[in-house]
Amino acid sequence: MHQKTEFKPSLFLLAWGITLLSLVVRPSPYRGFLFIPILSICLYLAFYTTSADIPSNHGVTCALFSLIFSSLDLTVLTDVQNELRLVGQKTSISTASLSDRFWWALRLLSSLRGIGWTHEPTTHILPYPTTSRVRFLWDQLLRTAKYIIIFDVVRVISLSNPYFLKGGPSLTDAGLLWRLTVLAHVITVYVSVARLYTIYSIVSVSLGLTVPGDWPPLFGYLGDAYTVRRSWGRVWHQMMRRFLLVESDFLAYKVLRLPRKSTFTTYFKLFIAFFISGVIHHVADYAALGHWYGGALAFFVYQAAAITFEDAVIALAAKFGFDKPTPLKKVFGYLWVAAWLTYSMPMWWGPLLTGGFLEAIVEPSPIMRLSRGEWYPKPDSGNVLSTAHSKIFHT
Repeated sequence: MHQKTEFKPSLFLLAWGITLLSLVVRPSPYRGFLFIPILSICLYLAFYTTSADIPSNHGVTCALFSLIFSSLDLTVLTDVQNELRLVGQKTSISTASLSDRFWWALRLLSSLRGIGWTHEPTTHILPYPTTSRVRFLWDQLLRTAKYIIIFDVVRVISLSNPYFLKGGPSLTDAGLLWRLTVLAHVITVYVSVARLYTIYSIVSVSLGLTVPGDWPPLFGYLGDAYTVRRSWGRVWHQMMRRFLLVESDFLAYKVLRLPRKSTFTTYFKLFIAFFISGVIHHVADYAALGHWYGGALAFFVYQAAAITFEDAVIALAAKFGFDKPTPLKKVFGYLWVAAWLTYSMPMWWGPLLTGGFLEAIVEPSPIMRLSRGEWYPKPDSGNVLSTAHSKIFHT
């Protein structure tokens, strides 16, 4: 492997700034050329620089490749100033002043889910907050505290799980009950991302940069997670949704010229969307682990396969009159989704966890401070939690 230099945040900001510039300049057949330096900078940072630890490398590379695909959408594939509009915007922004175009572009680039834009996926986003500014900030502070506590509890427990420790056995080789513990990591990722979102919302609204209505919850209702499709399309964050849809549409309709009203086209686009997401996360695995044997690409393609299977089962059941969700059907649905994630997630997170991902998270622990007088939890595969795990999940 070639020698890597230290990650340069200034270059990442430069790539982001060039993307912003591509949205500010008026429509031009040459605007797409701005994608070349964006792509070049992001590839250099992803493959020739490194961050302080495994989680940082993973997160930074996810951000870099997300920027690549987002810029491909906004800079090359979409005539943004003529095609995209804020809700209530009557005319194209292309005729506006430089100042107006700058703030319009900044808002577009900052709104990964399209909140407040006509392309917002309204059926996949929870309702906007309607509370006062003070109440919104209080609610977000409480949510942040809740996420911190949940993250801390799950992390402390996870550090007693031998399958989550560096150099430990892989979840891909574990028995069924041990594999179930991968769901704890789903919780960790969920609350980590949600916590960042609430903190950003507090800062932004406090400074008067945005209003509470700009910050609908990042994740959907957990109660909607009774199918794999709904888990990914309604419950999980939708920050990649736009560019995944745009690029799968481009490949299907512009490149391959597939028929628009076709079952094959629908599922072709589904697989392409998950493939792109898999590429983003697989490169992040490479940056974190230093090799290409991570499981992200396979994991995300498997999600498309599961949704295809699931849709077929639901369509078959509908022919026999079982087309409406009921409480009992939802219970079976939750069990199905949990079983599917228990099966599929270890192929992705098994290598990352045994590579030291969890142990590399350096973050103070209120629980450890209160219980042991230590701020930072340490791997403890021999503690009481591990003993309980062994008795309950012995395989």
